Amino acid sequence: MSTLNLIYPERSDIRFKTMVFPDGQPHIKIDMDSLQGISRQEPVQLITRIDNANDLMLALFIKNTLDYLEFETVELYISYLMAARMDRVMLDGEPFSLKIIAAILNQAQFKKVKIFDPHSEVATALIDRSYTVPNHQFVKDALADYFKKYPTTAYCLVSPDAGALKKIHKLAQFLQTDNVVECMKERDVKTGALTNFKTTTDNLQGQTCFIVDDICDGGGTFAGTAKMLKEKGAVKVNLIVSHGIFSKGTKIEFVDAVYTTDSFRKVEGVECMEVGRYL
Repeated sequence: MSTLNLIYPERSDIRFKTMVFPDGQPHIKIDMDSLQGISRQEPVQLITRIDNANDLMLALFIKNTLDYLEFETVELYISYLMAARMDRVMLDGEPFSLKIIAAILNQAQFKKVKIFDPHSEVATALIDRSYTVPNHQFVKDALADYFKKYPTTAYCLVSPDAGALKKIHKLAQFLQTDNVVECMKERDVKTGALTNFKTTTDNLQGQTCFIVDDICDGGGTFAGTAKMLKEKGAVKVNLIVSHGIFSKGTKIEFVDAVYTTDSFRKVEGVECMEVGRYL
């Protein structure tokens, strides 16, 4: 299987050049010499981020180019999927953004679409022939790195809200642990304000807590959750998130260490693992 790797171009089997025209349109040109020896019947993996409209268009342009070159099977591997959080209509007057992105991808007719830790199952329900790549191995690697630096046996996984609950129990099964702390919060969908952080666990004395979630944007959920966990006795509270946006920076109040991947972008100042290891 050959790759066209937009995240790590230096690792791409099929070489290419990209540019953006003055009007903002992305463009790609495949190096035809790099196709020598690659069978048109051999599957091609297109590995990319889709964190903006240009990324989406570029993926479609590549699929169109490979179709014209008569490649029979093109698979799409997505490290980050834009609009994944807009998996329903939140308020009147707003779009169902994920449904629109899915419809566009479906028109390209990729043979297979794999998505690293999408926000919810709605993404794979809407996108044809799509599959989730779970965050399990990433979390396992993050825990191994942390325990190597700070040996400890008393730890727990923390679900920060109801949305993460289903995922974290599958993760706990993979990690062969049953120490899971379930947390809750309230969010005003109109203002985004977060309040009323709580958990069903009364005592976390001596525990090192690992909050696990798919996305960190502003970090408010994790700051509020970490504060509440420490008030219940947690020694350390760490954050493991698949997609690090960090729109307000990587320093999150009450959080001691942060692990993420470069699925959205390479992040400085935290432990940032290559998403290519998991796709």
